[in-house]
Amino acid sequence: MEQDLFTRLTSVHKPDCELFEGPALAASSPDPDALAATLGTDAAARYAADCHPVYEDLRRIVGQISGMMILAQLTRRSAVADLKELEGCRERWQRAADRLHALRVPSELTAHHEQLMGAHSFSGSALRGFSALSANGNNDAIFDDISRHVQRAYAHLRAATADRAGLQMVDLDHACCSCGR
Repeated sequence: MEQDLFTRLTSVHKPDCELFEGPALAASSPDPDALAATLGTDAAARYAADCHPVYEDLRRIVGQISGMMILAQLTRRSAVADLKELEGCRERWQRAADRLHALRVPSELTAHHEQLMGAHSFSGSALRGFSALSANGNNDAIFDDISRHVQRAYAHLRAATADRAGLQMVDLDHACCSCGR
C-alpha cells in the first residue's frame, strides 16, 4: 500500500508529461519589434526573448523541487533522490545554466540577470540537498535546508518577474494537479 502511494505520487507531475508536449502552453513573448517598443531598446528586447526559456525552466525547476520535497516529506522516504524525475530536473537545471551564462545582458538589465542567477544558484543548492537524504528517515534538517533554498530561489525568481517582457510567475490557464488527467 505504501509503495503504491509512493509510485502514484511520483507520477503526478512527470517532466515529460504529455501536457507539455508540442507547442509551448505559456503565452509566447512578443515579437522582438513589439518588445523593443515596449522595453525601449532592441538589446533589451533580445535579452527578454532570450531569457524567456531560462525563466520558464527556472520556474518549472522551483515547482518540481517543491513537489519532490513534499513527496519526500509525506512519504518519509529517501528514494525520492533516486527518481528519474529528479534527475530530469537536474538536467533542466544544467541546461538553464548553459543558457543563463550565454545571455547577452545589456548593462541596464544586469540587476535582472543577477536575480535569475540567484534563482538558479539557490535551486541548485536545493537540488543538491536531495543527495543528502538518508534512508533512516531522520531528514528534518535536510528538508529545512531544501525549503530555505527553494524559498530563496522563488524570491529571486519573483524579483525577476517582468510582465511587460512576458515573464510571469504563474499561468493559471494551465494550472493542474494531475497533468490534465
